[in-house]
Amino acid sequence: MASVAVDPQPSVVTRVINLPLVSSTYDLMSSAYLSTKDQYPYLKSVCEMAEKGVKTITSVAMTSALPIIQKLEPQIAVANIYACKGLDRIEERLPILNQPSTQANTYFPNLDLDVCLKNNGRFLTSR
Repeated sequence: MASVAVDPQPSVVTRVINLPLVSSTYDLMSSAYLSTKDQYPYLKSVCEMAEKGVKTITSVAMTSALPIIQKLEPQIAVANIYACKGLDRIEERLPILNQPSTQANTYFPNLDLDVCLKNNGRFLTSR
């Protein structure tokens, strides 16, 4: 008898990250962040220090939380199943989630996020 491999339930976090609206908006924001850091050397040094701090804190938190996460793995799996079902419903009701941010502007004609972000983040410092 041949065994059949069953794909595990995808993580709700992975599904959300892979939504076109989320991933394209992340790409735009990341680009604006990087270009802003490149334009302002003092801001770059502050951002790099903050990034190192976040990495250190995250590493310590994950090391400390790993035993608890391992104990709660069955409950986390059940919560993930329910969260994925909820995300299915949200995706059905909000088709904008399955469009990149460049196309999502049709839902919000007064919000031109792409122009703001493609302007090298100047909208962040123009006021």
